[in-house]
Amino acid sequence: YCGIMGMASFSDDQALLTSEFSQIHSLFQKAKKTAFSQNDSFQHISMGMSGDWPLAVKLGSTMIRVGSSIFGERKK
Repeated sequence: YCGIMGMASFSDDQALLTSEFSQIHSLFQKAKKTAFSQNDSFQHISMGMSGDWPLAVKLGSTMIRVGSSIFGERKK
């Protein structure tokens, strides 16, 4: 795995999530063009979790984390 991972706020506000995922994707693109321009393996952006992964994929995520969908909610 070579890339970046980012998390959006824990929120149902789609506009907020869209903004945050877009910012993460922008940072990924900038890093890819500058620091990793010679590294072909820098190609993954991990963002999105069980509650927001469809939006994250729509906005460029190549990896998602869906632990609570598989294992259930965390106990507090």
